[in-house]
Amino acid sequence: MAELKTFLFTDICGSVRLKGAMTGRDVSERDRAFIDTVLRPHREHIQRNLADRGGRVVSTAGDGHFLVFATTIDAALWAVDVQRIHRDDPIELPSGEQVEVRISIHVGVPQIDPSDATNFIGKNVDYAARLNDYATGGQILVSRSVMAILDDVDLDGVDLHLHGDYQLKGIKTVPVYELLYDGSKPRPLRERPKSGPERERQSIHTMPVEGLSPTTPGGGVGLLSKLQRVGNYELEELLGSGGMGDVYRARHTQFDRTRAVKVIKPQFLGEGHEDIVRRFYNEIKAVGKLEHKNIVVAIDSSAPSDLVHYLVMEYIDGVGLDQLVAMHGPLSVPDACETIRQAARGLQYIHRNGMVHRDIKPSNLMLSVIDNDQVHSDSSVMEGAERQRGVVKILDLGLALLAQDGQDRLTRYENRAMGTGMYMSPEQWKTTSVDIRADIYSLGCSLYHLLAGHPPFADSELRPEKAHEKSAIPPIRATSLPRKLWDVIRKMMAKRPEDRYAEPDEVAAALLPFCEGHNLPALFHEFEDYDGDYESRTPTDPAASSRAETWRSRWSTGSTLLPTRRWLLGTGVPILMALGFAGGALWLLDKSREEALARAEADARQQLPATAKTAAHANLPKAISERFDLLTRSAADPQLQGIVARINATRRDDADKETEEDRQQRAEAVKDLEAWIKDFGFRNQDAVQADSLFVNDVQGYQVSRFPKSDSIGKNYRDRDYFHGKGRNLTDPAEIAAAKPISDPRVSAVYRSTTTNNLKVAFSVPILAEGSADDDAIGVLAMSLNVAQFQVLEEGFTGSAEIVLIDLRRDSADEDTAEASEGGLILHHPRQTTGKRARLADTWRDAIRATHPLEPGFRSEDHFLVGYEDPLAEPQGQKYWAAFEPVRFTYHNAATGEDQEMAPGWVVLAQKPIPE
Repeated sequence: MAELKTFLFTDICGSVRLKGAMTGRDVSERDRAFIDTVLRPHREHIQRNLADRGGRVVSTAGDGHFLVFATTIDAALWAVDVQRIHRDDPIELPSGEQVEVRISIHVGVPQIDPSDATNFIGKNVDYAARLNDYATGGQILVSRSVMAILDDVDLDGVDLHLHGDYQLKGIKTVPVYELLYDGSKPRPLRERPKSGPERERQSIHTMPVEGLSPTTPGGGVGLLSKLQRVGNYELEELLGSGGMGDVYRARHTQFDRTRAVKVIKPQFLGEGHEDIVRRFYNEIKAVGKLEHKNIVVAIDSSAPSDLVHYLVMEYIDGVGLDQLVAMHGPLSVPDACETIRQAARGLQYIHRNGMVHRDIKPSNLMLSVIDNDQVHSDSSVMEGAERQRGVVKILDLGLALLAQDGQDRLTRYENRAMGTGMYMSPEQWKTTSVDIRADIYSLGCSLYHLLAGHPPFADSELRPEKAHEKSAIPPIRATSLPRKLWDVIRKMMAKRPEDRYAEPDEVAAALLPFCEGHNLPALFHEFEDYDGDYESRTPTDPAASSRAETWRSRWSTGSTLLPTRRWLLGTGVPILMALGFAGGALWLLDKSREEALARAEADARQQLPATAKTAAHANLPKAISERFDLLTRSAADPQLQGIVARINATRRDDADKETEEDRQQRAEAVKDLEAWIKDFGFRNQDAVQADSLFVNDVQGYQVSRFPKSDSIGKNYRDRDYFHGKGRNLTDPAEIAAAKPISDPRVSAVYRSTTTNNLKVAFSVPILAEGSADDDAIGVLAMSLNVAQFQVLEEGFTGSAEIVLIDLRRDSADEDTAEASEGGLILHHPRQTTGKRARLADTWRDAIRATHPLEPGFRSEDHFLVGYEDPLAEPQGQKYWAAFEPVRFTYHNAATGEDQEMAPGWVVLAQKPIPE
């Protein structure tokens, strides 16, 4: 049996705010004060008793620490020790405010990082981190598995309190417990964990406090180095530290020019590491030949015979595209396309020299601004007094692979997956022998990120390699895209290399028509001019952790050699090859906000009605019609009709009058029906999406279901899908008089007795074989969970969100006044499957007052301003919206005619109003 490990995460509450409260003339000085006043004492608290408890620090991310313990009891006792230390010997700010920490613990089977035997990855590690999202200062939160162990040993002075079930992003809904100590009482959890770009985790070795790696100005951890000079370069700040090398800002002693110098760490220079040094110089030789305006250039290096091995690189004053998106939000189509077009030109040059980059991602693409006479006319230009040009440069050629060389190269020691998972092509997950088309795929993922604000599969529940291999590209909602641009992205991100563009030049040519109107210098200066802490403006919750890149956020795109963004902002130091960033920025408002808002509303008034019409009239009606065509055709199957007739023949008005023979015959018929519906289900499970298929007999009993459940044998005569009266019945007399529907029916929403989820059923009558009588002998139906109408979102790449609303009375909450009013949301991008959400009365009534189900309705005439979405994120966000009724046509197998239905649904397209 695999050995269990206990994983623990701890960080400082409100660290961003605390840094802002530090004394200092600029961000750099405040960061240094935070390190000296808060971070270093906190690390001393962490190291105290750590070795005695059998724990070690696996890695850090700014003020966050990830630890592992051999036993859960030791982890819990250590956590209590740390909280007591912070309570009894608090770290205080100059203002007198005391620092608080939060801790979370989970126990599970460890998954060893294949590229670092001292590191752990996988879901059990993510679990501890996600628990910490709900913790507040002074709290220790633990998982159910930790609770079970601690509950058995009954530690003195330690109690456990169940807070309830909480959704852990990327995990599932789980019970969360608080570990109480010294008679403390449970405290409320954070209601909504804050979303934002997560800090990158950096691996360090556990060591006594006096040997802790010195902290870089941004709060990251670097290894202590005694190097002062290599060759002609005086080393200044340690800017970044990776698994194999350190990167310094350096100055040439003769020419006084600033450069970036990467130095191999001493531990890779001893006996047994000769192959690493050999490969290092092989790569230097290959990369050193490259010189192009769209790549960062290698300038100088050590010699193989030297004692210290280093590479000197161009030092760039710029900003990584990942950080630009974090500050600005999704880029405009022209700006995004121009940056990727320039990157494609750089990739073409790399390709022409027989190389593949293998780690293209936004953090490895840097935007800089230079004077007009420094570059050729191909780059972005801003007219004006200074006439500047925006230039995009490709960073980190350390992963570059000679196309004819299939070996794992030097960089395998630095990159856990030979690339970054959220941007890697399907084939790159399987082999290191890839060609330029793998870079084109990664470039497509990067373009997606710039336009959407996040990588393409950031929210996928699949492992990254599976998502890239199997999942369709999710639609982009943050920016309205031309259809032809969406086609370009799809071709760049085709699953098979042969279906992509063959060369980067083809990508550059395809993007050129969409670059008109770009202004990269203005974008750069918007970032450069900002001063202060900021939060991400990306539109999707990035808290989900990649299962393949545990503890590196799905949006954490920088390599382990990258310095923190905080340091870069604080000192204004130029950015260099292999540097990435962490953090985000406040949204910078347009100087003429009113004009911008008016333009945005005018665009929304054009876009949203068209989007609502498309969603209401295209995919959804087609999907509904397909369901009814399948159901009506199957309900006319003589075998089904005969079986249901046999079951009905065994029913008696008075159940007490049923005979044993009735029950035996019914059991035989039900067995035949079970075989029929199982065959029906398996044959059609890929044809339409459904949660269940079932048959009710003439008295409303569910006599068969696929898949089987405990609902079989129960009576659902009260359900709208059975009788078609528009609501679930509660009056016993009405229920007793109810008869099966005579026409196809989209039911009112009901609550499942099996799963407690909210559902909608599509039902059709089963008629007697060969009978001209319209009286049904039973009902054939399929159910669908609320929020499972994914077909609504297919094919949409604009910024509108698509919502499906049922205006009819419903039975989501039985026997309440609200249940009869309607306005229930059947599908919403942020809705949990099968769960309840309802429009506010004012907005439901406002929509109803337009009579959307009547002929002649025009969505353009009823545009909503200030619409309040019950699932708005953030809460209170107002929207522009337009809505359109849903109508569909189905083929009636009994009559041979096509019939139109309007189920009382409307599709609403909404777009957030900028604040």
